[in-house]
Amino acid sequence: PIMQDININQSLPSKISEKNIYNTYCENYDSIHYLFIEFQFSWLQQAYKSLKDLDKYNILVFLYKENFIELNELFKVKSLNEFYINPRFNLDKINIIHISQKLRLSKETARRKILELEENGILIKNKKKISVTLKAGLLQKPENTINSFSKILQYVSWLLYKEKKVKKYYEKDFFIKRINDRFTQILAIFLEYQLDYILKRKELANNDSELFFIFGTLFYNQIMFLKRSEKKSHYKREWVDEMLHIGNKKGINAMSISDLTGIPRPTVIRKLKILLNQKDISKDGNSLYYLTNGKLLTEFNKQRLINIKKLSHIISRINNIVFFS
Repeated sequence: PIMQDININQSLPSKISEKNIYNTYCENYDSIHYLFIEFQFSWLQQAYKSLKDLDKYNILVFLYKENFIELNELFKVKSLNEFYINPRFNLDKINIIHISQKLRLSKETARRKILELEENGILIKNKKKISVTLKAGLLQKPENTINSFSKILQYVSWLLYKEKKVKKYYEKDFFIKRINDRFTQILAIFLEYQLDYILKRKELANNDSELFFIFGTLFYNQIMFLKRSEKKSHYKREWVDEMLHIGNKKGINAMSISDLTGIPRPTVIRKLKILLNQKDISKDGNSLYYLTNGKLLTEFNKQRLINIKKLSHIISRINNIVFFS
């Protein structure tokens, strides 16, 4: 409601430094972070839903990213609509070894996943090149991603305006339109960030995508309880304690995890056992699961703090393209 009262003027913006965004992020950590976690959780839900396999999905994202980077290097920018007129593309310099290294998969796994993607008609692989087919483009049209990331951009824009760091505030629809216009250019930057975000955390979770997603679901559950408590916490010190001790109002059972993630219940139970053995989660008398202050959370927390800088950097880069190109 507050946002409606502000005069929205879409004339020329001023350049916003990464430092300004970083400071605003730290000062308003909770509210930005809730939006960000919701964004990441729905990314994983959509990713799992589309192929029932997060590693295969990461391979596709990687191939799209490489294609967009190639276009950027040629100074070609395609809008969302232009790109999806014919979203089929070829990549010449990419092979299985390359994919296995970049996505931290064993060569065997990479080979198997690519073969399955070929069988599904999503990729075509020749000796020298990989083609991504039309079918891949239908798996996840990026509207949802653009829409929910634009929510974050809008909110940061509003905070910067409120703190008088910028003269104007921009609505979500403005960001959506600009990202759609410069789709391949912005997605090249965003997908690089996003893949790095997912792979770093997957690596911490025994390099197991489903284990990471399940742990992430417990994380998400407790963060949403913390959000409801409306407690403001300092991003560095108190945040993890409060997520553990205020966010633990009610754990989540295996069935709910399965419903939320799309991962079959037997797999969920198997992975929860691994997390229990590692003492990264606990289980109460009602078979509800909670995060514990174990090794995995400690490592995730280090990444969380690094991510404040990385995300500020990405928001700053995307804003500069949105406003100045």
